[in-house]
Amino acid sequence: CVAYVAGCCNYRIMDWLVDFLSGYGYLGMGIGAFIAGSVLPMASEGLLLLFLGMGLNPLGLLISATIGNPLGGFSCYYTARLAKREWVERLFNVSHKRMERARRIVQRVGVWAAFLSFVPLLGTAILLILGFMRVNPLKFAFTMTLGKFARYLIVVLSYTGAVELLFK
Repeated sequence: CVAYVAGCCNYRIMDWLVDFLSGYGYLGMGIGAFIAGSVLPMASEGLLLLFLGMGLNPLGLLISATIGNPLGGFSCYYTARLAKREWVERLFNVSHKRMERARRIVQRVGVWAAFLSFVPLLGTAILLILGFMRVNPLKFAFTMTLGKFARYLIVVLSYTGAVELLFK
């Protein structure tokens, strides 16, 4: 089931969303990555693998995903910048414990924590904490995009077999 790969528990909605997005190619990848970076508990890597399996150009998919996912991440960052912490925890369904764990990471490494924003469950909390702390938006954008690009690059290289070539 595509929804299982996408990492969501509501299979009917996810199957519909993936079917819908798959009809739009690179734009669908970008939109799916945006959604995964913002509000839905969806692993955009599953969508990326689906599009790679459909034969779309890996570089085009890498670019689409790398544009869409950070834009979704910005929605978390700016929501936190503008709102109260308790309200954001409820809206994004992020536990206080997870937020505190993310806060400790951010305090240790600063804005570079945004590099880890792709980590399931913890990534959203990191983005929210960075927004609450009002870190520099340009530094935030750079480190978040770098991390998300690196993740997608690893998926694309793994799918195409290039990882094996690099480590032979």
